[in-house]
Amino acid sequence: MTSPCRLYTYLAAEAPLAVVLRRGPTAWVRLSLWHTETDTFEHGQWFQGRVYPRRCDVSPDGALFAYFAHKVSGSKDLNTDSWIAISRPPYFTALAVWAEGGTYCAGGFFRDRHSLFLSGIREAPDQGEMPPCLQFTSDIPHRDRTPDWTDRTVFFSRLLRDGWTPDPYIDHPSPNWERLAPDGRTKLILMPVQNPSFERYGGYYAQEYALQRGEDLHPLGEATWADWDQHGRLVMAQNGCLWKVDEPTGNLRLIADFNGQTPDPQPAPDWAQQWPRW
Repeated sequence: MTSPCRLYTYLAAEAPLAVVLRRGPTAWVRLSLWHTETDTFEHGQWFQGRVYPRRCDVSPDGALFAYFAHKVSGSKDLNTDSWIAISRPPYFTALAVWAEGGTYCAGGFFRDRHSLFLSGIREAPDQGEMPPCLQFTSDIPHRDRTPDWTDRTVFFSRLLRDGWTPDPYIDHPSPNWERLAPDGRTKLILMPVQNPSFERYGGYYAQEYALQRGEDLHPLGEATWADWDQHGRLVMAQNGCLWKVDEPTGNLRLIADFNGQTPDPQPAPDWAQQWPRW
């Protein structure tokens, strides 16, 4: 039986857009751009290597994607096996790239449309250039001090920026997170799986989601990501598909099935190799 692909989703804060990072087969990832207003998709570029989903972020307008990548064979253009890059989704082709070397890096985070945090970086990129309207910042919601700082710094900062609250506290070894629904009547709960197996979907960072209404907790099955989108809909990823969850029935409506895609690496178009005009 073929395992479903893994989906990691990044909702833009100020536009009806989301970036979907698809993983599978193991050595391949793909970017897609989700237009949440129409539930249409631009399926973009494939990359053979690993992109760390907790160390990535999308800009508030959905125009840029910051990601941390690792490739065992290294980059043809950089003398390193890992790097941080900024690209235009749904493409990985870098507008600016910083060679890292090793995986002790927290990745990138957009504080706002014009402010970018890059782990340990305050200088010009090794390839490409930064536009004048995008500046480095060290001001982020959370700087993690635990041994898992590489995978918690940007991930936790994203959650805080996007309206999630930690429970019991953010420096807890494994906090739950909750986010109130736009109507204020329901909470979405994110719960890390305790002592997960590496064989489990999500591995070390496997997590579960549930809806809380009053004192009642309603698990969202095998959801690996869930949130309220820009239109107030509860949407989630499960078994390689994106779904809309109808409330209060809990019925699912399929938005898109990402299974069945096969790697087909193609170059980025010209527009994706240039910085957007703000």
